[in-house]
Amino acid sequence: MSKVVLNDQERKEFFKKFLDAINYSGEKNLLPDFLIDFLSQTELDSLIKRLEVFKRLHSGHSYARVNQELSVSPITASKVSRSLRDASDKFRQLLDDLSEEMPKTVPKEPEEKDNKRSSYLG
Repeated sequence: MSKVVLNDQERKEFFKKFLDAINYSGEKNLLPDFLIDFLSQTELDSLIKRLEVFKRLHSGHSYARVNQELSVSPITASKVSRSLRDASDKFRQLLDDLSEEMPKTVPKEPEEKDNKRSSYLG
């Protein structure tokens, strides 16, 4: 990707289109396929690990425990903690909801077998 920074108008426009794509794929039960095909394995791993760090810090786990269990650096835990401190109430509620048992939405047997897809879907 280009290292040229988006201007404010582009950022808002592209972000809205990105959210529209996520919402549409979620409505059509295509979100796992969309994310796996859209993101690189490194990007997807980073996002799912970051969410787990958020959830654990929000639940009261210590930096040391999060660092050890998830193999993240103290800097990463600190950055996530800072983001969590500044997070909206809606995001905090989402973390509360995600910490409770939720039904699984990802199918256990993927329709297509490829290395990247099977590493996330089973």
